Amino acid sequence: MLFLSKCLLTTNRPVNPYELHRMIWKFFPNRPDDSRDFLFRIDNYGKLGPQLIYLQSQVPPSPANGSLAIIDTKSFSPTLMNGQHLRFLVRANPTKRINDPKKSTNQGKVRVPLIDEGEMKKWLKRQLQDAATLHEVMIPRQDRICFRKKNHAGKLVSAIFQGVMQVENPESLLSKLREGIGPGKAFGCGLLSLARY
Repeated sequence: MLFLSKCLLTTNRPVNPYELHRMIWKFFPNRPDDSRDFLFRIDNYGKLGPQLIYLQSQVPPSPANGSLAIIDTKSFSPTLMNGQHLRFLVRANPTKRINDPKKSTNQGKVRVPLIDEGEMKKWLKRQLQDAATLHEVMIPRQDRICFRKKNHAGKLVSAIFQGVMQVENPESLLSKLREGIGPGKAFGCGLLSLARY
């Protein structure tokens, strides 16, 4: 079972996704040693005014004080069938790893964003390999997500992917649904939304 919550961040200031990630943790108190088991997506990223956030979690969130409020929470138990066609939407951080002679960690590799739409679609196909076949893929929007983590500033490139997929392996796709797709999950990427086609 999973829980999908609609949240509202009532601020007119730009959202720092890393700070938002920390605010969401407050919905799951008394779990200091647990690993993150939630995903989120800022629906109207980059727009001024209150921000609508979709939160998917494996345990129900508890209301927290502050500028982030839960509007609604629903439980759902997805059942997928082999061959089923579904509409999908995901904000993801499509990247590739390249060699960097200045990098001494991560086997001398650094992660860089993909900016070509064809490469991004191939990336998504690899992410869903053995789970689903993509029949339609559109990338209606790309955003630079700027953040501050402790004293370091950073940015990543995110893209909204939407289209139609066909289920090839229900268990594998359910795992993608629970765990998310690609890197950048702490910054609002990876939440896969599915709907009947």
